[in-house]
Amino acid sequence: MSSPRIIDPGATLAITRRTTRRYFLLNPDESRQIEQAYWYCLAYAAQAHGVIVHAACLMSNHSHEVITDVRGELSLFLQTFHRYFALVTKAYRGWAGEVFDKEQSSVHTLLTPEAMLESIAYLIANPVAAGAVRYAKDWPSAQTLPRDVGTRTIRAKRPDLFFDPKNPMWPELVELPLQIPAAMELEYGTDLAQQRIAERVREREHRAWAESRRTGVPFMGSRRVLKLPHTKQAESREGSRGFTPRFASGGDRRAARQATKRIRAFNAQYRDALRAWRKGDREAIFPEGTWWMCVFHGARCGPAP
Repeated sequence: MSSPRIIDPGATLAITRRTTRRYFLLNPDESRQIEQAYWYCLAYAAQAHGVIVHAACLMSNHSHEVITDVRGELSLFLQTFHRYFALVTKAYRGWAGEVFDKEQSSVHTLLTPEAMLESIAYLIANPVAAGAVRYAKDWPSAQTLPRDVGTRTIRAKRPDLFFDPKNPMWPELVELPLQIPAAMELEYGTDLAQQRIAERVREREHRAWAESRRTGVPFMGSRRVLKLPHTKQAESREGSRGFTPRFASGGDRRAARQATKRIRAFNAQYRDALRAWRKGDREAIFPEGTWWMCVFHGARCGPAP
């Protein structure tokens, strides 16, 4: 059983979800249908569940988003977003199996403006770090650039596949503003934040170039990326998934210590409450931040000790 997630309204989070067996089901192509579907489903889910999107990047076999979960509906947001994106991807690819793997999305809380800045830079530079393109701006799919954060609004048309144009549930056009995280805006302001993100992206690009020279493996380039079949699987060795970070502090040790203390207290109280609940005690108090037990089972929630 995986550890329960702490759901805090207003938390800024980095999210990653990958495809089953790392198939290139999300790979871009000339029609840009997958990119269109990604932006549409992301915007639809964000509007439905009160989520602010700061940055997003769709890779061939996984996606990255940095968001703020305003209303504390992260679980519903992920369910809506990934379900509809998977369904339209299946329709487009003619894919009979599952699109995403069975593991939970990787989610970690960004505790500080520095952590947010670093996470956005990581997201933007991911196609370069993966050896796909030499510059982040050349990635031929859904991408965020430093100048987009806080200024760009994406207008996504309803995909031609899966979504019924006669159903009023699916608007023809949805808008997705890429807002700057409030903590970053307060710390840096939009212009300086974009500048700092761009600097971090350049640093990551330079590291990727150095690695390419060291190994002798050239960047693939956008043209070759577009020709890759969706049945291709990632060839790099898959690392262990035994440990998933719960938060990033951007080097702030005090914030990291506080977050660690909170998680330990939460887990301890959750275990005690769940044990009591299973014995029939419906007055057991789950810690603040519990979502499933409180929303779907009506359990009581209170502050952590």
